[in-house]
Amino acid sequence: MATEDERYRQSSQFRLWSFSSAGLRELRQKTNALAKQQNAARLNAESPPEFLTPDEEVRLVKFFTIELIRAAQFCELPTEIRSTAAIFLRRFYVTNSVMTYPPTELLKTSLFFGCKAEGFYIRLAKLADKFPNTTSEQILAGEFLLCQGIRFAFDVRHPFRALEGAILELRRKLPTDQNRINTAHMRAREILKFSALVTDVYFHYAPSQIMMASLLMADAGLVDTLIPLPEPSDANATAQAALRNKIIAALEACRKMLEEEPPERMTDYWGTPETVKSMKPLRKKLQKCRDPDRADLVALQRARREQASIKVKKPGASGDGGLGVDAESREAKRRKLEAADDVFGPALG
Repeated sequence: MATEDERYRQSSQFRLWSFSSAGLRELRQKTNALAKQQNAARLNAESPPEFLTPDEEVRLVKFFTIELIRAAQFCELPTEIRSTAAIFLRRFYVTNSVMTYPPTELLKTSLFFGCKAEGFYIRLAKLADKFPNTTSEQILAGEFLLCQGIRFAFDVRHPFRALEGAILELRRKLPTDQNRINTAHMRAREILKFSALVTDVYFHYAPSQIMMASLLMADAGLVDTLIPLPEPSDANATAQAALRNKIIAALEACRKMLEEEPPERMTDYWGTPETVKSMKPLRKKLQKCRDPDRADLVALQRARREQASIKVKKPGASGDGGLGVDAESREAKRRKLEAADDVFGPALG
């Protein structure tokens, strides 16, 4: 039977959306450079504007991820849905620039598609009504674009279930420490509901590692209970100690990343007027350097539909896969059938 780790390594999340720190940074730099090149040509300005740097794009993506979380809370969407939507948005802006596609629109699309991906029904019109100056068409306009951007990888593995399993195990092992476990449980969930979504941990670590790192932040002693030191009398004690040290090192690195955005920052920092004001220069900069041809997703989608509906055919070319039946012969057959008394054609035999 395959282990949990082996099953995770077969998932699209691991295969398509796991990166080393250097790999993720390089990919974001390439995305940023390509957007600058394309937008400079499309803006048609004598002197191109100052473009966003890769680090500035990361800051903006974090800001809009938090805006998505706030919107999900306002819409009273369940935790897993807001988490899936947040990961969709962050995945999209790894290979797409905020200078190319508008994050204010894509976050709404991510919320709606997150509901669909998690099997949670919500009427599109009802969701659109939650946002000012938003129509159903605007939310749907970016849906296929989002699917392409996330490489049609709709399965998002979250650490919430792993946390519940770890808490059950802790309650079994430490029956007299229920209050301590409950406190750590609540704290870890808060970390997973915010810190894990606005940092890059989903790109670097497995759900079980993210869960353990959140427990490490909440109560490091409980992690020692779940991953105990090997007994000295054990014949494989040295090898087991080395493996444990390797696991703890990975969890510590994950914890360090989570600590960059503790849950309190949701209100103490990102929720303050000062922070919103500090983001204004970046958003103003974004307005000046974004792609003018892709700023309106509704117009972009309509243009693509019109282009797809135009079928340009060469003279004399067959439109039926090489069967030799051109448009005129098909029209003649249609008129002949319409003229017949029986719309289903003559009797068989």
